[in-house]
Amino acid sequence: MAFGKTKNHRIITGLDIGTTKVCAIIGQADDEGNLSVLGMGSCPSKGLHNGQITEIGPTVDAIVRATEQAMEVANVPISEIYVGIAGDHIRSQNATAMVEIRHPMRGIDEKDRRRAIQKATEVSLPDDRALIHSIVQDFRVNGRRGIRNPVGLSASNLEVHTHLVMSGVDPINNIIRCIRRAGFRHPHVVLQSLASSMSVITPHERELGSVLIDIGGGTCDVAISADGAVQATVEIPVGGDRVTRDIAEVLNCSLSDAENVKKRTGCAWPELVERGRTFSLPVMGDYKRMQTFEETMLAEIVEARLEDLFQIVRRFIDSTEYKDRLYAGAILTGGSTLLQGITDVAERILEMKCRCGAPHGLKGFAPVVSSPIYATGVGLILYGMELDKQVNAQRRGMRRWIDYLVEMFVQ
Repeated sequence: MAFGKTKNHRIITGLDIGTTKVCAIIGQADDEGNLSVLGMGSCPSKGLHNGQITEIGPTVDAIVRATEQAMEVANVPISEIYVGIAGDHIRSQNATAMVEIRHPMRGIDEKDRRRAIQKATEVSLPDDRALIHSIVQDFRVNGRRGIRNPVGLSASNLEVHTHLVMSGVDPINNIIRCIRRAGFRHPHVVLQSLASSMSVITPHERELGSVLIDIGGGTCDVAISADGAVQATVEIPVGGDRVTRDIAEVLNCSLSDAENVKKRTGCAWPELVERGRTFSLPVMGDYKRMQTFEETMLAEIVEARLEDLFQIVRRFIDSTEYKDRLYAGAILTGGSTLLQGITDVAERILEMKCRCGAPHGLKGFAPVVSSPIYATGVGLILYGMELDKQVNAQRRGMRRWIDYLVEMFVQ
């Protein structure tokens, strides 16, 4: 495959390996620093259960197909890959650390900032656990809270508050093994809820206090943000597949028929369904015989399962110190949020305003991926772009410090 030339911006691929699909999205920052989507590919996934890889072969095959589609559309090769991870093996906790400033009169420098963060990550991990994120919530200097960047401030000590995310080692190794077998190098592993939040939550919502609820096929990923940073996360091993199974069991139909009718006529709020409207499905094991149901019955099945899911989310929110501080409400994303009336169910259970979130502010193939289905894939690219910005800012800061020292000693 021959590839064309692109501008001198790093190309990043977001790879969403989900329970129902594998999606590859290729993106690049434009001259204004905004994300331009170059191409996208998607393939049904059959090698996962509840967000974890259970079969290597089918997963590798889906990754190959999705990435080939994306490269063909984008006309560029894939090099840098950011891949999402989810599942009930994920654990998270908040950690605090304090370090003494070696030269208080000179102020806090970048090394002091990094030392504080490193100290906060020095947790004792079991052999089957790996730290994948250390998210800075804020710094505290001289008793003052909410400091985003302490570099340059005068102080005798520096305190940092972080959110640590840990994953099972085996699930990470399985993801890496699949991506390598698909022909790509070692990927960057990112918590899916963190990635999704970057594509559907606005900075204003992150500052005010909000909860992201990403309902995928096998899992529901939840992340609470406040004061501009992630404060708490949790993985719930329940997703849209559970709704599909309930439909299949109650209506005595196949899983594929249940999934199709859910997507075609499913509704989460029975009051929105016209009374008396019906649909037909083949009887399980006897596809020549059809059975007819009212759409309100389907809606009641969907509503009941989503109520259970949002009750679990509600209990998690109530267990945190931010339950009364989520002024921006809940942002729902993921494929299941395409169900009509889902925000009505969420608002009733969570008792807060809710909206559905899709990637926004994109260029290039934006219309193709501007759907809740692609929130994680787009968010993975945005996560990579944000890391680039941070690295470049640190390099500029180091360059200014070197120029200062040269100026001091050369005179």
